[in-house]
Amino acid sequence: MLADLEALTPPLIMAAAFLIGLTLFLRRQMSARDEPADDGDEVDIRDRAPNDDPGDAGHGPSSDQHKV
Repeated sequence: MLADLEALTPPLIMAAAFLIGLTLFLRRQMSARDEPADDGDEVDIRDRAPNDDPGDAGHGPSSDQHKV
């Protein structure tokens, strides 16, 4: 019986380590967390910014557009 227990020790240690890791991971993922405040990462785009869509009706013609 002692030989059987010695043979099962490494898999039992690995199973225990896996279960402990899974428990810690799930606790961290499922815990309530505060939403971080908006740090202003998104910059407001003005109406006449250089990245306007050239196909916009309000956008004037540019040098690369051809009149039809």
